[in-house]
Formats: sequence, C-alpha cells, structure tokens
Amino acid sequence: MGKILSIASKEIKTAFKDKAFLAVALLFLLLSILSVYIGSATKNAEITAYQDIVNLLKSQGATSIPAEPKIFPLSILKNIINYVAVIGSIVAIFLGFNSFSEEREEGTIKLLLSRPIYRDQLINGKLFGGAFVIAVLLIITLVFNCFLFTLVSGMNINFAEFSRLTVFFVFAFYYMISFYLASLFVSLNSQNSTFAFLLMLIIWMGVSYVIPQLAESQKNYVYVLNNISQTMNQMPQDTLISKTIEIFSPTVQFKNIGRDLLQVVPEHAQLSLFTILKLNLRSIIYLLVPGLFMLFGSYNSFLKEGN
Repeated sequence: MGKILSIASKEIKTAFKDKAFLAVALLFLLLSILSVYIGSATKNAEITAYQDIVNLLKSQGATSIPAEPKIFPLSILKNIINYVAVIGSIVAIFLGFNSFSEEREEGTIKLLLSRPIYRDQLINGKLFGGAFVIAVLLIITLVFNCFLFTLVSGMNINFAEFSRLTVFFVFAFYYMISFYLASLFVSLNSQNSTFAFLLMLIIWMGVSYVIPQLAESQKNYVYVLNNISQTMNQMPQDTLISKTIEIFSPTVQFKNIGRDLLQVVPEHAQLSLFTILKLNLRSIIYLLVPGLFMLFGSYNSFLKEGN
C-alpha cells in the first residue's frame, strides 16, 4: 500500500505543477462560482418580471392574477451542471492524458517498472492520485457554492437540499473520473501522444455535443404558454429514437440526473432524494457502464504490456 500511496502522491504533485491543467482547473472553479451569480440574477429577473405583470394587470382592473412562480433554491445552481459536463470533463481529460503519455515518451515508466514495483501498483497509484485531485477540485467547488449561495441569494440550504447537492457532486465526481479513465485508456493504447490526445478530443466532442444534438433532433416539440411572460415556449418530448441515441452519451445521462437533483425540473423539485434516484435509475446505469468499461480496459491494456 505504501508504494501505491507514494505513486499517488507523485501524481498529485505533478498535476498541481502542470500549468495547462491548473489553467483549466482554475477556469472550472471560476465558472462554477460565477454560476451562483448568474442563477441568482436569473431568478431575481423572473420575480421582477412577475411583479411588473401583476402591477400591470391590477392597473387594468384584471381580477385573474397568474400564480407566483415557485423558486426552488438549488435551481439557482443549475448552470454548474453544464460547467461540470463541459469544463469538468476537459479537466479530467488533461489529468488522465498526462498520467502515462509523458512518462512513456521520456522513458521514465520503464525506469519505474525496473524497481521492485508491480504494474497493478503503478496504475492503482495513478488512479488514486487522479481521483484525489478531482475530488479536491469538486469539494472546493461545493464549499464555495454553498457559501456564495447563502451570501448572494440570501437563502439557506436545508438538510434535504444539501443532501441532493452532495449527491450531485458524487455523480459529478464519477462523471469526471469516467473521462479520466477514457483518456487513460486511449493514451495506454496509442504510442503517439499527439494522436491519442486528438482522438480523445474527438470522443469528447462526440459524446458531449454530437450525440446530444442528434438525439435532440429526433424529439417532438409541443408549445406551452408561459404564465409569467404570456409567451409560447417550445417544450421537447422524448421519442424512442431520441432515448436510444442518448444511451451512448454519458453527458446526457449526467445532465438528466443533475437537473432532477438540482430542482431544475419543477415536477421533481420536491420529491425525496430516494425517489429522484429511483426515477433516474436507468440514467445512473447508463452513466456507470462506460466508466467501468474504461476502468477494466485500462487495467487490461497496462497489465498486458508486461506479458
């Protein structure tokens, strides 16, 4: 265990010395913090718009007043879902790509394996190191978001809401780890680091943008009247084809889970955490499978090199 922790410690130090990684990680932190201000400003604008409409209707002698919009606290943080889905995955890709690619090109990995250390200890150490860096990044984000949420919105998060937020960050951790493992898998199976990085970016573009947009194009749209603005909004409805396409995108599954946990979907905003997880069981499974596949694939690829 001591050797694994030693490798993990080296991995952590290397990550925090990498300027490119630090730049992307800092961007992720700044955007996640900014999401609190954006969400709070959006909700305040909704309340102001509602008050303006109510005042206008009253001045015209109207007796029918639209219901006041419900403000669900965690929905203020909804922008962080997209930041984790996009920037968070890039952070994980940088981290996973650098785990082996530089050492293989410089020949230091052979030097490491010439010492009394097993291949499984080496990859376990690197995985623990990468997981620790991602966990620290998300914990810092969680603490800052909770603090700024109370400061900016003036609302307090109760235990049930904090539980939902914590579980969201657990899924965010797994989502980022999945991209870390995918990047690790690609770099282990390619001798050319440039090609490996480009391939990983193509995969990232595919699961994060191409597949979701393709699924979106297969949805049906209905028009719903917005009670506040009195305008018609398009509401997407899933079809069998769109749901089938979405299976191949961990990003879509993560966003589906995140929207329910952070009270973005009004119908699910007041459900218990257990009910939310039960409703999203299929999305959770679809999110878990790619990460597990990449984990076993990375182990298999690295251990095979020693045979």
